[in-house]
Amino acid sequence: MKRSRQTVLLTLTLTLTLILFFSGLLFLNPVKTFANSEGGEQIPLIQAGDKFPMTELVSPKEKIYRDYLGLPDNPGFYLKEVQAEVVIVEFLNKYCYHCQQQAYLMNRIYKTLKKDPELNGKVKILGIGVGNNRIQLEHFRQEKKIPFPLIPDQDFIAFEKIGYPGGTPFTTIIKKENGQFVVKDTHLGMIENRQAYVDKIRQILTGGAAVTSKKAYESAIQSLNPGITEEEVKTMIDKRLKDMGFTPGEITQLRIKGARQVFMVKLKKGAKLDVWFATIGSEGKVCDICHDIHFIYLFDRQGIIRDFIPIHVTKYGNKPFEEKDVEKTRKALVGRNLTQPIQYNPDTDAVSSASMTSALIFKGVKQGSKLYIQLKKEGYIQ
Repeated sequence: MKRSRQTVLLTLTLTLTLILFFSGLLFLNPVKTFANSEGGEQIPLIQAGDKFPMTELVSPKEKIYRDYLGLPDNPGFYLKEVQAEVVIVEFLNKYCYHCQQQAYLMNRIYKTLKKDPELNGKVKILGIGVGNNRIQLEHFRQEKKIPFPLIPDQDFIAFEKIGYPGGTPFTTIIKKENGQFVVKDTHLGMIENRQAYVDKIRQILTGGAAVTSKKAYESAIQSLNPGITEEEVKTMIDKRLKDMGFTPGEITQLRIKGARQVFMVKLKKGAKLDVWFATIGSEGKVCDICHDIHFIYLFDRQGIIRDFIPIHVTKYGNKPFEEKDVEKTRKALVGRNLTQPIQYNPDTDAVSSASMTSALIFKGVKQGSKLYIQLKKEGYIQ
């Protein structure tokens, strides 16, 4: 009986030790955010053999490009409406260095397809500008003399529907089967051999390559890690509030449905007490040689954005934001209300040499509208 009691005590001691040990590990681990920080479905990156997502796209503004794709004069369309057996869909970005380099090669592929009687009319090319608007894409077209349609995906909708690849250019070859386009090949980064790529297109068109080998590409946002602990987040918030003239009180991490890291911040300025909320925004890179970005933004109980704190935010050449860049971003965001549509204007809101990063910051902040609703549902905002 005595030995049995000792065994029980030993077991309880070991169990308690393990709990404390792993609790310590959890506390020391960096805060993680996920592609879907609002708790919705995570979309895996498309692979060869998958059906291309049924996403409504913006129709080309120019009739010559609608005619090239065989589309009616409607504001939107689905890829299945394109009159072609095979479509090369290139996800690109005007500010992506490799996209700029690849433009010349894609122009040559387009000309090769037009000249080849076996390919002409059966194979089309479509460029989708990730995070770009029509004006930006038109400048890109004129600069690179691009002869095929370029359509905007300013809000990253199409890019997210295919699983948010780890950068651009991301080029897919899709083939129409039973009225639906099926992915036959995906390529992340620059295409290096034009003739080999044209040969692959020909094989796919004729059925010689039913489905090419699957690539080991992963989504850029399946798991984003800002590499910062909970205590470090609290320290950054505390310091920033003091710099703003507030007296920070308790900063508490909230357990909100979904994976987003949310903090409730008590503060006062003079005799006035208030409660704000802070959350980490993490966005996957768009350019294949760029970095993911991570930042904190704060908002009050009315949903008004109060501040922006960079964790890892970069501009051209992957150089960190300077203080003037941070201040410009603050000026663009502070005062906006999460309960109202937040529009990004690259002409006024973009940091110089960081247009894409600025777009991604706005993209992340827009998701705060869902978070605000969730906070209200759980009673943190009255």
